[in-house]
Amino acid sequence: MSLHRLVLVALAAACCLPTVARGAPQEPKIGSVWYEESVDLGFRVKTPKDWDFIPPNPLDKNLIGKYAPPNGAHVSLGGDAVAFLSVWMVKFDHRSTPAKPEADRKPDTKQMMIEAGTAKDIDAWMAGGIDEGAAWHRAGEWKALKGADIPCNWTLYEGTSTSGAGSDRKPVRCYVAKFALSDAVDVAIVGIGPTDGKWRVYEKAFETMAKSFQRMEVSGTGAKPIDATDPRAEKRAQLQAEVAKSPGWSLYETPNYFVISSYNDKQFIEELEVRLEAIRAIFEKDYPPSKARRIRVTMHEEGEEEEGDDEDKPVEEQHSVTAETIDPLLLSRCSVVRVCKDHDQYIQYGGPQGTGGYWLAPAEELVVFDDKQVNGTAATWSTLNHEAFHQYIFYFYGAIAPHSWYNEGTGDYYSGFEFKNGKFKLGPAIGRKSNLKDITSTGRHVPLKEFVRWSKAKYYGQNERRLEPWYCYAQGWALVWFLRTGEGNVKGWQKSWNGILDSYLETLLNTGELDQAIDKAFEGVDWDAFEAAWLAYIG
Repeated sequence: MSLHRLVLVALAAACCLPTVARGAPQEPKIGSVWYEESVDLGFRVKTPKDWDFIPPNPLDKNLIGKYAPPNGAHVSLGGDAVAFLSVWMVKFDHRSTPAKPEADRKPDTKQMMIEAGTAKDIDAWMAGGIDEGAAWHRAGEWKALKGADIPCNWTLYEGTSTSGAGSDRKPVRCYVAKFALSDAVDVAIVGIGPTDGKWRVYEKAFETMAKSFQRMEVSGTGAKPIDATDPRAEKRAQLQAEVAKSPGWSLYETPNYFVISSYNDKQFIEELEVRLEAIRAIFEKDYPPSKARRIRVTMHEEGEEEEGDDEDKPVEEQHSVTAETIDPLLLSRCSVVRVCKDHDQYIQYGGPQGTGGYWLAPAEELVVFDDKQVNGTAATWSTLNHEAFHQYIFYFYGAIAPHSWYNEGTGDYYSGFEFKNGKFKLGPAIGRKSNLKDITSTGRHVPLKEFVRWSKAKYYGQNERRLEPWYCYAQGWALVWFLRTGEGNVKGWQKSWNGILDSYLETLLNTGELDQAIDKAFEGVDWDAFEAAWLAYIG
């Protein structure tokens, strides 16, 4: 399993969506359209006709990009086993990078994750980088590709499908052609197909693609020199370089967001931009940037922060960009939202089945798609609000891991906000409210005293009560809704309940201890009275 998949399994939001039926097989046919990479590597290659380009996620430093047929097309392998069709373009870049001055070196968790998941050669990549298929092994010797413009060797790899259960899994095959683009850079073309009598059709197409591979001049992006004190300018240049290598994808900007999209619905993109800025205004009110934890970028060799506390400094000094600090507010204005054109492209990009979107903190990217074909675009807007909350607080509080009732419950709290006349106003998450009736009417809800300490695993379904994740999401939303809207609306409301959410977050930020945060937030709470008031309010 690739680094991308491992991270997504841990971090993807558990939005409940049905699995979408897949399209019919679409065997690859190499067309006349070229993929051109003139930004950094300098090559071009002809691509499968009518297939879409899928860019790599920011954590994947091997993948240049891949081509996949639209509509989730796959080839049947027999029984329940299928192979989803793709052609990957992969690089193995051994060029040295300039060493940073000693004073600029610092631990970089994101970079360490990237390096740990970066394969050094095609054998390593096939063993762990490719998501489609498993147990890959080389099935033949490397052979020179006749008729190639530049030196190329090719071979076949074989593995088993990842679809199908147990003995129903079927063999799959990959055609792999690798090019020595330079002394320090190899590029490989990897195409997947079945091992039956149809394989020759696939192999011939992949061979044709490989034979079209040519060098081209590296011209870069033509971007202006970057101001190192301007994180937004740096992010813009990075994304412009990515889009220059991603045919069919475009870059848009709002004051606080960068939107990368392959979706050509102009009205949808424009509304998404307005919604992002409007929900951010709500976040800024509830989680003021002035309360942000400052992020250090200069560290001692031992990894300890420099002495001194930015919160003791004047505000104008806190919000400046210097060699020692970067203002989280400026970093948050570099927020990236990727919009896939449909569910199938979302899955091809790496979106987990059963989700409508996700926030991938290590990559600092929020990913969604327009769900109009199944659950409706309204479901996309709800998901966007939920995941945008996770994205927003990341820049101010870092990758903290609150209890799921707080984390996901708060995300769902914002997902219910109603959008009218360009602004959001408070509203319940209708879907969660409907789910809640199934819980409370049957007495299946978890007692709140127990629920607030549930681990992420229990929240996501691994609990002795056999409650599915959607039950827990509904109860988490209801608890946050009660705490945020109960004052003045709940009979028997107690003033001590007003500060529970603030106390919980503050204690967690200061101690990093989940149990301590619960102890402090609910200190002195009469649980019987608290739960009775909650049930009466949400019922």
